[in-house]
Amino acid sequence: MKKVLAALALTASLCFSQNLFAQQQSTPNIKECTNYFMHYFNEAVVQGIQIQELLKSKSIDGKDVIFYTDLSNRLEKTLGLALNLRDLYYLYGKTTYCFTKDERNYLLDRIVNISEMLKQIMSNEFEINLSGDEKDIRARESENITKFRDRVERLRAFLDTSLYIFK
Repeated sequence: MKKVLAALALTASLCFSQNLFAQQQSTPNIKECTNYFMHYFNEAVVQGIQIQELLKSKSIDGKDVIFYTDLSNRLEKTLGLALNLRDLYYLYGKTTYCFTKDERNYLLDRIVNISEMLKQIMSNEFEINLSGDEKDIRARESENITKFRDRVERLRAFLDTSLYIFK
């Protein structure tokens, strides 16, 4: 009886210490990950709506439309990837017990590939042809580019910290 009790105590302490280790490393859990992906999605949708309103307004001409259309397309791509990540994490959280080591490795590879796609989308140069009041347009475009790149960088950094879940 004492051996069984000692084994149970050891198992409980190992489980507890692993949980503490994860908290000390500032690694998010599944729910925090899915919430973060939805937060990213909401921020990107707001920026996308602002861009669509700008495209409908008369304050920009044909050359500027190219830039904002490109930015809008990039936002749409990242939105799809963020939802894909949310689905991967959500399903993994609901069915952790079903995943084999190979399936976990597949998920890790898929997440790394999504991170690389995000990096590629973010790092491609923007087509900026300016018209009208150069300073006002440059400020507005650079602000949109900065918001977009900052958001994608934060998402990629979050992905790196959340990979601990799959290990």
